[in-house]
Amino acid sequence: MDENVEEMKMLKKAMEEIALYCDNGLDTPISLSLYLQIFDITDPAVKDKLIKKSKELISTADDPQKLTVKDFQHEFHKIASQISIEPDETAPTVYIVNWIGMYAVPEVYPLGVRFKRELEALDM
Repeated sequence: MDENVEEMKMLKKAMEEIALYCDNGLDTPISLSLYLQIFDITDPAVKDKLIKKSKELISTADDPQKLTVKDFQHEFHKIASQISIEPDETAPTVYIVNWIGMYAVPEVYPLGVRFKRELEALDM
């Protein structure tokens, strides 16, 4: 059993190194699963729930372009409490929205781009 745990740790570390090499970040989100593990979110269902919630937010909004990072942040926090709802901790939500927009729900992508620009403007 210990051998399996050590092997899994080694594989996770290797994946982190690959993601780092591939410039994993807001511009190029590599792996949502790996990113969630950084926050100790290990339930594989969480990824699917985040994708589903993003689809729901887009499809039920009167004007999807008026959705904010805060809208996603609050809904994502309900799914995984490790995702912060603090206004100054939006980067994880922006990463998640970007990944979902790039790889799962294309309708979300324009929001991810806007959220990333807004976050970058705050950092300046």
